[in-house]
Amino acid sequence: MKNKFTDPIDLSILWNRLISLVDEAASTLQQTAFSSVTRESADFAIVLMDSKGQSMVQSSISVPSFLGVLPFLVKSLIKNYFPQEVLKPGDVLITNDPWLCAGHKPDIGIVTPIFHPNQTHIIGYIGCIAHSPDIGGTLWGAGARDFYEEGLYIPPLKLIESGKLNDTVIKIIEGNVRAPYQTLGDIMAQVAANNQGIQSLMQLVNEYGLEDLDGLSDQIIQATENAMRQAIRNAPDGVYKSRYEADGDAENHPVTIECTVTINGDSIHVDYTGSSPQHPLAINAVMNYVFAYTAYPIKCIFNPEIPNNEGAFRPVTVYAPEGCILNAKKPAPLGARNVIGNLLHAPVMLALSQAVPEKVQADCGAPVWVMPLSGTKDDGTEFVEYLFLAGGYGGRNGLPGPPTLCFPTNVANVPVEVFEHDAPVLVLEKKLIPGSGGSGKFPGGDGQRFSYKNISKRPLQISNVTEKIKTQAYGLFGGEHGRKGDIFVITKDGKRRYTPPKGIDYLQPDEILVMELPGGGGYGKAE
Repeated sequence: MKNKFTDPIDLSILWNRLISLVDEAASTLQQTAFSSVTRESADFAIVLMDSKGQSMVQSSISVPSFLGVLPFLVKSLIKNYFPQEVLKPGDVLITNDPWLCAGHKPDIGIVTPIFHPNQTHIIGYIGCIAHSPDIGGTLWGAGARDFYEEGLYIPPLKLIESGKLNDTVIKIIEGNVRAPYQTLGDIMAQVAANNQGIQSLMQLVNEYGLEDLDGLSDQIIQATENAMRQAIRNAPDGVYKSRYEADGDAENHPVTIECTVTINGDSIHVDYTGSSPQHPLAINAVMNYVFAYTAYPIKCIFNPEIPNNEGAFRPVTVYAPEGCILNAKKPAPLGARNVIGNLLHAPVMLALSQAVPEKVQADCGAPVWVMPLSGTKDDGTEFVEYLFLAGGYGGRNGLPGPPTLCFPTNVANVPVEVFEHDAPVLVLEKKLIPGSGGSGKFPGGDGQRFSYKNISKRPLQISNVTEKIKTQAYGLFGGEHGRKGDIFVITKDGKRRYTPPKGIDYLQPDEILVMELPGGGGYGKAE
């Protein structure tokens, strides 16, 4: 029997309590995680779903793409791997399948079915996706040549069955990653986060006498969908096109994204036909990830205030031809798929600037630059560490772009003190690049210059994942483009040497890696 709430005050209270419980779960994850990528950068999301796998609410600290992909994952698990009749109380599921989960192997999905307090039936699911510090294979980034080089593949499995940990799965993971202590610690932190969410949910279920979550879910999702459709309905119908150039490998293989946005009444369809084919570098994306990073900027444009749940995305459909860079198939490498995914807001907003010019923003300086490094400390300890660096934000109607702010992802930077503690490096500078944002009535935000030195006696393996080394963040309506980025190494004798903009390199002792992030585009002609 579905519970239905007719009092809007009760519904509002329940909605806010759901947010609180997933935020509490997120806090548990951050406080128990072993790696800085989860603990400091918050590269994760926790989503509560109903018994059909429809997203109800996500944690406030969440990477936007994971809200879009977790429902894809749970619906696929229910349909193709673990129908509800085979699940038991105490089961916990795990996978990093990129086509089911978040688009590349380092993102590990942990899903826990939620049983009614009387243990008779499943009332929902809670899922957590977090970026693992390591998954084996080539150091995470754009350097792998195919899917198989990118590390351990974990098919949908029971990590925990009826409360008993699957030691075989644990041993396989432990034997295939560089930093097993960090990796397994983070996985168990994800399990703990889900458990905390369920514990808090049970209090709510008992208090309100809920038989399931579906009735509450239907009301929340339908209200959100209605609000989103009304916002789209206020925009003019039409077909709006854009063409967007990206770096690709920033050497010989650039990328083009063709985008056609069709507004028809209360729905939007985005078609990427004509975009570049699968790329030789590991910058290819899969459809669930592409949908998430297409639907999210559309929500930001039309109705940013509505809740983040299934209803916000129902009015949006997305298509990309199979085999293109936005719908890659095996054995295409996928490691740095975030580069392409984080760019999708730009062609979408460029197309929609023709329909709703006052609601879009100029291009941002870069998708977040992700710069993993690994090695062995002088005491023999193996480590993997991450840097997340942001370029300048694009200007928009009424507001200049802030400096060094990510969009559409919202991962945080790792504090310098943490970075220097966890890796044998010395940070030499972290400062703004004045004037790197495009000028305009509302100028783009400035990028930053960040450099660090290898102070160990051993080489450090680095994985560069950059964007806008060859291209620039576009300005809108007379605003200027942002400044390009740059990356290079200063050798021990003070000379400047090449390092690949996307790919693997080694930073020798006393060498310095210098990263200059691009600025955002300006909005409107400067007065």
